Amino acid sequence: MKSRMYLKVQFAKLGVMATLTVVGAMSLGLSGCQTAMMAKVATPTWTIPPGVATQTVNGYPMSYTSRGSGPTIVFLHGVLGDYRYWQQPLETWTADFRVIALSMRHFYPEKWDGKGEDFTVAQHAKDIAAFIEWIGGPVYLVGWSYGGRPAYEVARARPDLIKKLVLIEGGPDMRPRPPGVPPDTDVTERSLKVVKYFDAGDIDGGLAFGVDDINGPGRWASLPKTYHETLRENAWTLVGIGRGEPYTGTCSEFGALRMPVLLVKGELTTPRLRDIVLEESKCLPQATVVTIPKAGHSSAAGNPPAFKLAVYSFLQK
Repeated sequence: MKSRMYLKVQFAKLGVMATLTVVGAMSLGLSGCQTAMMAKVATPTWTIPPGVATQTVNGYPMSYTSRGSGPTIVFLHGVLGDYRYWQQPLETWTADFRVIALSMRHFYPEKWDGKGEDFTVAQHAKDIAAFIEWIGGPVYLVGWSYGGRPAYEVARARPDLIKKLVLIEGGPDMRPRPPGVPPDTDVTERSLKVVKYFDAGDIDGGLAFGVDDINGPGRWASLPKTYHETLRENAWTLVGIGRGEPYTGTCSEFGALRMPVLLVKGELTTPRLRDIVLEESKCLPQATVVTIPKAGHSSAAGNPPAFKLAVYSFLQK
């Protein structure tokens, strides 16, 4: 297991992957979502918590919660997260919207062990598109952190499914890089380091390194101990995001998005994440850009009232 994952990540780092890019995979894979979704129902082999429903998409039982009534907003979590990330921030939204929080493939409540080849942006995007077709799009789509990558791919390949798009420190990383440095190098290198902790049996050590690398030093230690268990339940997703396809899209592709786009960043976020949003705004100057005060990377949870005000203002224009 260790050697297989290590080599896979190394190959990704060197660009020795399948020649289909995410763009190619998306254009080939999202057009037949409805047919794939209607295949045989998949029964979860893991426990589904109370209040959570499942829907089979592309052979996978995707878990989700649905609350409220009105126009539908679909929310996508980040790495190490799942549908639970959105439950408290969205408590006051249900009078105005139907809010659906998904758990993407291999995130909790599945207890994923890192095995398999289907933890990719392309697969997650294909699943999300199929789910939106099932609930009846178009919808508002919100992607936070890692969730912004498949959210963007769905919006790019299937604009008919998306009315408006919100990316919260997520989406394609188009920051300038020195010559010869592959896309997503920082994510790949983080994955390589984390898997060494995990293979040595030190799950918390790997999580502490990964959480601090994403959010800034000391973040793991500052989190409530009860939240540490949530991260442990999604631990291998931190490795999974480093094994997928390097991003090969362009600024012009991002700038060609057809629907209104809101780009969100936290006032206290890291320079890396701030710069990702900055580069996106350069590629799509017509996008609305907002900064959530007194919030870091987790702006929806860090300052729920300000986050709600920003997104409501955008959606209700």
